[in-house]
Amino acid sequence: MRMIDLLKSTRMMDLLKSMRSYVESRYHILYLVTFEEEKGDALIRALAGDRKISEWNMARGCVDFHTKNQVPSYLGESLPDALENWLSREDLRNNFLIIRDAHLALQDAPPLAIRLKTISLLKALVRRIVHDNDNDDTTTTIFLVSSQSCVPPELENFITVFDLPLPEEEEISDLIRDHASYYRYDVDEEVADKLILALRGLSEYGITRLLNRGYQRDGVVGADDIALVIEEKKQIVRKSGILEMVSETGGMDTVGGLEALKTWLERKAAIMGDLPAARAFGVETPQGAMIAGMPGCGKSLTAKAASVLFGLPLLRLDIGALMGRYVGDSEANMRRALRLAETVSPCVLWVDELEKAFTGIGGGSTGAGSEITSRLFGYFLTWMQENTKPVFVLATANDVSALPPELLRKGRFDEIFYVDFPNPSERAEILEVHLRKRKKDGSRIDVQQLARETDGFSGADLEGIVKDAVEQAFLDGKADLKTSHLLDSMKKNKPHAMMMKDKAEEYRKKFKEMGFRSASG
Repeated sequence: MRMIDLLKSTRMMDLLKSMRSYVESRYHILYLVTFEEEKGDALIRALAGDRKISEWNMARGCVDFHTKNQVPSYLGESLPDALENWLSREDLRNNFLIIRDAHLALQDAPPLAIRLKTISLLKALVRRIVHDNDNDDTTTTIFLVSSQSCVPPELENFITVFDLPLPEEEEISDLIRDHASYYRYDVDEEVADKLILALRGLSEYGITRLLNRGYQRDGVVGADDIALVIEEKKQIVRKSGILEMVSETGGMDTVGGLEALKTWLERKAAIMGDLPAARAFGVETPQGAMIAGMPGCGKSLTAKAASVLFGLPLLRLDIGALMGRYVGDSEANMRRALRLAETVSPCVLWVDELEKAFTGIGGGSTGAGSEITSRLFGYFLTWMQENTKPVFVLATANDVSALPPELLRKGRFDEIFYVDFPNPSERAEILEVHLRKRKKDGSRIDVQQLARETDGFSGADLEGIVKDAVEQAFLDGKADLKTSHLLDSMKKNKPHAMMMKDKAEEYRKKFKEMGFRSASG
């Protein structure tokens, strides 16, 4: 997409309209979060009209906003120096004051005295703007422009945060067409659709670099280059430190039982695998599922296997790890995490032990921690409701009674499954899976006898039995694994169902009351 077409984007026009309303309503500090500074500058120019624009950046001090050349009389200024200069002006009306790389000046890294002085001067500048513009139709606005947000609690009431939208599908299509036209190669329409889907969520800069890499390999950009996009997105996740990229090699054949859940996931995988055609046919993008139920019965294993089935990267979101030090940090981290998932999409987003993150929401608890959790929950809920990107959410939970009812309402997830302790046929299948995993001949083991005698054992319990029995066979002089080894191991272990008998009944009752679908069929 050429820069001249920037403001033709629907989302950019919406953002411009929204920010203009804040400027005209005299909101004094607008925080624009973007990696693409040229686009940010184009947006500010469109907002400015006849206003004067002054800029400070970390690298060069005070510069001319349009040329980025240093202003000769202010060489080498620090941010506090620039703020002092702006404060000393006789007329501060009808200005846009731009502070570039704002997070570097406002986070913990600078010496405390400099950081506190910067915050104090920003507050003084806001008071000056309020005073100067009190009886005037003109407005002055401070813009903080940065690749990430950092809102100190002292400035929270003054700041409104905006995220610059990434290229839409039509814009990505234009970039691919322009690149193909410039380098004189053809792109198949079906391949182009898949490339557009893969490139969604990347910046214009990132898309252009990847198209260049693909072209340099063999003189065209085609289906083979989708692997480059996936690898680039993995790099983005690794560098972020806010989501975990989970590597998984085992598919659905490593999951014993849960046939209804596996069949349902296979249907969704077929849609995700041909999403452009599915959308054209009128099929909606799959949202995901919640898998609730007994611990150790395959919820996490299924989430990992699903990413292999879908052929998509698996991202793990730990909501507890998003908690930040300053006001707004936690919400900013949540925004970054979900935006990152959108960047990497199509992908599977695994939210493990969901109840630990949102326990007690709406239960009357008070305090700063509860308020932050409530805000995170609200943002997550809104994102789930409004997200249109191909991010397939798999949330796992044990105790759903601790979850807010709003999360369990139909429409948040495509389906909610409950996982019970495995039945006899499932126990036999699970045992066979773990025997194969350890290269043991299941035909020489009476798996059916073991399945009958392991009532109440979870999948994790059954894996423990096999591991212990194989170890014992090794210690018995590397003897062949026998049914007796497994039976002896079974007798040494208490089934999970026995240890949580009352809790298990409580879970089952809750699942039935809420109409959850059985993962076993």
